[in-house]
Amino acid sequence: MTLKRIAAVVILAAMLTMGMMSVAGAKTYNVVLVLKNFVNPVWLDMQRGGEAAAKELGINIKTLAPLKADNNEEQVKAIEDAIIQKVDAIVVVPSDSNGIIPAIEKANKAGIPVINVNTKANGGKCETFVAVENYDAAFMVAEAMGAKLNGKGTVIVLEGVPGAQSAIDLDAGTKAALKKYPGIEIVASQTAKFQRAEAMKVMENLLQRFPNVSAVLAANDEMALGAVEAIDAIGKTGKILVSGLDANADAVKAIAAGKMTISCDKRSYQQGYEGVKAAVKFLNGEKLPARVVIQTNVVDSSNIANYVK
Repeated sequence: MTLKRIAAVVILAAMLTMGMMSVAGAKTYNVVLVLKNFVNPVWLDMQRGGEAAAKELGINIKTLAPLKADNNEEQVKAIEDAIIQKVDAIVVVPSDSNGIIPAIEKANKAGIPVINVNTKANGGKCETFVAVENYDAAFMVAEAMGAKLNGKGTVIVLEGVPGAQSAIDLDAGTKAALKKYPGIEIVASQTAKFQRAEAMKVMENLLQRFPNVSAVLAANDEMALGAVEAIDAIGKTGKILVSGLDANADAVKAIAAGKMTISCDKRSYQQGYEGVKAAVKFLNGEKLPARVVIQTNVVDSSNIANYVK
C-alpha cells in the first residue's frame, strides 16, 4: 500500500470516528430523577437502579429528593429548577399525587417529557407509568397474612401518606383481601406516613388499646419495622404477626430473625432502572406503553434464604 493510500485510510478512519463520536454525543441526554426522600431504603435502591441505567445508556443523571422527607413543595421546586436548566427528561416519584400536578404541567409546557414512577400522578401528561401494581402487591400480602392467621383474628392496618396514590392503592388492596376472611376484624386503621419512627409511636399507642391484636399489616417495610420495635418493647415479638411491603434490607433481616412475617419484593431498583430507561427510549423516538408493570412476589420464611443471600 502506498503512503498516499495509507494516509487516505487514516483520514477516513478518523472521519468515521469523529462521526461516531458526534452521533454518540447527540444521544448524551441530561435526565433528572426526583425521589420522595433519601431516607427510606426503597428510594435509595431506586436511585441506584436509575443511576445504573444512566451509566449503561451513557447519559447524565442527577438524583434529587426533598430535605424534608416526602415534601411536595420541595419536589415541585426541584422540577421547576430542572425546567430552568432545560434538562432533556424528568423522572419523578410524586410525594403527593395531586400536589405534583402543577410541576408536571410546567414541564409539559416546556416540552420536557415526564416519566412517572411508583406513585401515580393524578394529572399532567406523563409519557408512561413505571411501577409494581400497588393494589395487587398489597392484596397479595394481606391474602398471605389472612392464610397465616387461618382466617381468624384482629388486625391493625398502618397506612401511608394521605393523598399519595400509592397509599390509596395499597390501603385498598389490603382491605379488599381481608374481606375474603370474615373471621378477621380490622380494629384500627391509621396513617404512619410511611415512616419507621412515626409507626413506632402509632403502634405504641395502639398496643395500649389492643395488646392482644393478632397482626399488623403495614403499607411499607419502614412502618412494619417501626411496629416491630413497638411490639418487641412489650415482649410480644413472634406473637403478633407483622407484614410490610418492599423487601428492603432491614425487613429481610427481620423476617430471617422471625421478627417480621411477610414482605413483598417491589423491586425498587428495577423501577428506577426501567424509569430512566423509558426516558431514554422516549428521547430516542420510541413509542412507550401507557404502563410498564414490574412483577412482584411475596417474601416470607419459605423463600427468605434467597433474599438473605
